[in-house]
Amino acid sequence: MSRVVRGARESGKLAASIRQLFDGGGEGVAFDGLDLVDVGGQVRRFRHRGRDLVAKLRPLEAARSERALAAEAAHRLGRLVVDGFGTVKVCVPELVPLPGRRAALVSPYLGTRLSVEDDGASALSAPVIAGLLVALLDRGVEASGCVPRNMFRRGGETVLIDWEDALLVPAGAAPDGLTLMKWDIAWSDLLGRDLKLRERIPVSAPDREVELDGFEAVLAGWLPPAMTRREVRGYGIRVTLASELPLEIDGSASAASLGHLAEDVLPAGLGVFHSVLTARLREQRGEDAYAFLLGRLDALVSGQQSATPSLELEGLRRAWVLALFSAVETYLMPVTGSPLEQLAARLAQLAFTGGWATACERAAAAAEITGRLAAVILAVLRLDVELDLLLRGSCAQGVVARGSDVDFELSSAEHPDGHRPVEDLLIEALACLGLAAEGSAARPAERDLVSADNRASRDLHEWLELRRPGSALQDPGWAMDLLHQPSAGTVARPSQYEQQGRESTAKYLWFESRAALARLAFTASDVSRMPVTLEGQLAVIPQVLGAEDATELRDLVHATFALRERSGLARPDEDQLMGEIARLADRLDRFRQRVGLPGPRDL
Repeated sequence: MSRVVRGARESGKLAASIRQLFDGGGEGVAFDGLDLVDVGGQVRRFRHRGRDLVAKLRPLEAARSERALAAEAAHRLGRLVVDGFGTVKVCVPELVPLPGRRAALVSPYLGTRLSVEDDGASALSAPVIAGLLVALLDRGVEASGCVPRNMFRRGGETVLIDWEDALLVPAGAAPDGLTLMKWDIAWSDLLGRDLKLRERIPVSAPDREVELDGFEAVLAGWLPPAMTRREVRGYGIRVTLASELPLEIDGSASAASLGHLAEDVLPAGLGVFHSVLTARLREQRGEDAYAFLLGRLDALVSGQQSATPSLELEGLRRAWVLALFSAVETYLMPVTGSPLEQLAARLAQLAFTGGWATACERAAAAAEITGRLAAVILAVLRLDVELDLLLRGSCAQGVVARGSDVDFELSSAEHPDGHRPVEDLLIEALACLGLAAEGSAARPAERDLVSADNRASRDLHEWLELRRPGSALQDPGWAMDLLHQPSAGTVARPSQYEQQGRESTAKYLWFESRAALARLAFTASDVSRMPVTLEGQLAVIPQVLGAEDATELRDLVHATFALRERSGLARPDEDQLMGEIARLADRLDRFRQRVGLPGPRDL
């Protein structure tokens, strides 16, 4: 194998050709199946000096490790012949160093993979496949990548590629459960039925050390902290088998290929969540419901594939997330209201329009989408009893300017600072729908309100904004039991944040006007019925202010919003902007003095 590549390399121009491929936007591999879609653009097929080659881009140290594993596997498997596969050979790639601590692993183009051969499953059976895998183990090679998508038949030979995850073990060692799971899923997918290789090949002893891979590390963040790494691995194996073993319905899409693709297409957390969600759907609603979802995902991918591997990733992610979450709402937890697809489409339309009315509509859509996605996540992860979704900031107050984030938290008395791994998952899902969001990591650090045991605290302004989805009133959820409402004295004096001094920015002025409005709404309302949305607060202000002051406050809120939105989207003239900020700040100061409100300290 390497002789072909070395022949191309002798021209002295192979490295230059590869750099041009990856840095100059060359064409990628013409993919022949869903289980090999190069989303990251790390693989290129090309011709050099009359030879058909494939280059895989890797960090230099990772490339060295993979090549060394392939070379040692080739040595250990020398002259291996297995019934049904013939002579088993290892493709040892050539390593071509590139600038920037990168390297390309270059190998001959080997043609059609076993996974997509028309007769790929002919003459294969569970005993024959198990015989191949055990033969590798008998030679001290535990190759989780020994699966049909990494195998090529050439005459009486079978060539194996992709050695990055291979393990060199004592001859005859039993495989790890994770390796066996990968074999079971991939080979069962080829034959279209569960081969149950896990019942034919014994796994390694429980005392074998477990180091979590990337999938398992994400999964562990959603599971009880007391679970051991081996327990996390066991749970991950059960979930993945439930998600990716072949369906019992003829003609259904490949659960294994779509599961493999999900990890490449989706952000890391959502890739893992795909497996957990689909496993839950399949277990609770059966093969028909799962086949319907897989059919939708398969149609999405087939419709987006093109001649190059650079798929329209953003659109595919968006459609994938909508399909997953909509399936749960359809089959596991039916909801009333508009379909998620309609809400997401409307939100996308609003992205190009500014103004107060649009910001109110944008906030309503963002709050509903955030609530619906959070409900699905918590239900699928079985955390719906443990965590509350609380909205904060301008989304909670019902006015989201163009370019603003959605602020939220998934928290509880047991997680007063938020459940960060689950929040990160929701942030990923919202991002796929075009909503930038921040969880508890972005919460204010000020402590105007502190619980008796000192475990929980809140910034005053954050506290007055908190609400749960579906409520227009202040609703701190679980936090009310620990912190209670602030006293009139606390509301009437500058907060810790305000004591740090005024910032001469449009964003800070927008905060100032909302803080003044919230203080007056707190005074005007029964504390248990305080409105949180800005429109709701403006409606109660005439109860405590005269008509002229109420109008002035409304004008200030609208003016600071307009300036905030305008400054966040364009590069205004700096002198003009600072002049507008100074004039509005002066108006706010005079208004607060007139009605007796505290404000930020001038620096």
